[in-house]
Amino acid sequence: MKLEHHLLSILESLHDAVIVVLTDYTVSYVNKAYTEQFNVPKDKIIGKNLHKIEESSRIIEVIKSGKPLINDCSYVHSLKKDVCANITPLMENGEMIGVVTIMKDISEVTHLEEELKKYKTYSTELRKQLDRRNFSLLNSSVYKMKTSVSLAKKVAATDVTIMLYGESGVGKEVFAKAIHEASTRHDQPFIPINIASIPDNLFESELFGFEEGSFTGSRKGGKKGLIELARGGTLFLDEIGEMSLNVQAKLLRVIQERSFHKVGGTKAIPMDVRIICATNRNLSEEIKKGTFREDLYYRINVVPITIPPLRDRKEDLPFLVENLLHQLKSKYGKHVSVDEDIIVALKQYDWPGNVRELYNVLEHMVAVCPRSHFVIDDIPDYIREGTDNKRSEPPLFQRERVELRTTNYQLHEALENTEKTVLQQVIKVSKNRSDAINKLGISRKAFYAKLKKYDMM
Repeated sequence: MKLEHHLLSILESLHDAVIVVLTDYTVSYVNKAYTEQFNVPKDKIIGKNLHKIEESSRIIEVIKSGKPLINDCSYVHSLKKDVCANITPLMENGEMIGVVTIMKDISEVTHLEEELKKYKTYSTELRKQLDRRNFSLLNSSVYKMKTSVSLAKKVAATDVTIMLYGESGVGKEVFAKAIHEASTRHDQPFIPINIASIPDNLFESELFGFEEGSFTGSRKGGKKGLIELARGGTLFLDEIGEMSLNVQAKLLRVIQERSFHKVGGTKAIPMDVRIICATNRNLSEEIKKGTFREDLYYRINVVPITIPPLRDRKEDLPFLVENLLHQLKSKYGKHVSVDEDIIVALKQYDWPGNVRELYNVLEHMVAVCPRSHFVIDDIPDYIREGTDNKRSEPPLFQRERVELRTTNYQLHEALENTEKTVLQQVIKVSKNRSDAINKLGISRKAFYAKLKKYDMM
């Protein structure tokens, strides 16, 4: 069988469109695929001059130059289509007699590319909006704060371990949540853990979980640990400076191996979490004292971010007050406006309890204010008296005088009596024990140790 006898049959069987144009620009042939794909009857194009059909056709360029165009993509106005073509000179006895073009309709591909570009643009804009929303509570006009927020935004999309430094109440958990929400893990759990609230002997079972029957009194069916509950999401280890050396060793092993075992279990479970840590301590100093492991420090201190205290960013008070009041208005169903004189008065105070203290003060003000706007008298006395940047103690914290009624009163007994009295007073006026711990400024572990010491459990 001679293939040349079947040349037309071969061209007609192709799925790609074929058009042959002679050197005088006359269209001499189009195959079936061409007529079907471009909806052009043969009698409407064969014998026609290409100049009259498509004046700017790329085929004309090849006829003139004699050089092929391979994978050439262009828009054909007469067809109203985007096409990609191989345009090749048709040679006979060493002489070019025309051009054969094999072409594909790529309009759908072009449309998809345009849609993809639109989607990418939309996705980028949406990510920017989400980024602004996630970090909206951390807006600031202060350079130190803006620098910290900028760094947090840069590393949010990665899985790098972050260490948040800052005094108690500066908003370390707010930072951690913002980072989580801006990350690729945002649709997975955010699990915060207050290290100081977990006794050493319960740490493993709380963090790793346990298998059924692993110890006396263990829950039937076992229990998932916090790491497992945070799978795919973010694990926030708050107050990591309170962690004992024994617990530090266990955490280090898990971070290094990226897997853990449940208490009483033998199966290694992969750890798929992003870790963010926080502390109000100077861990470098703790390492020198021997209370914090240096190898763990280097594992968790990959990207350190320091959050400045409120006293160093008082310019942000108007914004912070507005945001915190928005939360309190929803909580109490009260709308209370803030005038400039209130902001000025709040700026006179140094806020040792930082944003947490500001929230508590505003909550007090909302609760006691009977009007639609605050007045100076709504501000607690000790805040208004802080114009010299020294905190005056509110009645709640005024220390009782210890009257020594006997000369046999030992110093340690006097101190213990004073400590017990203060504990009793603070617990009495606090909403709950967490509130009492915040007011006393001690760790949860130390608080419960003192309750046990004075038989106040």
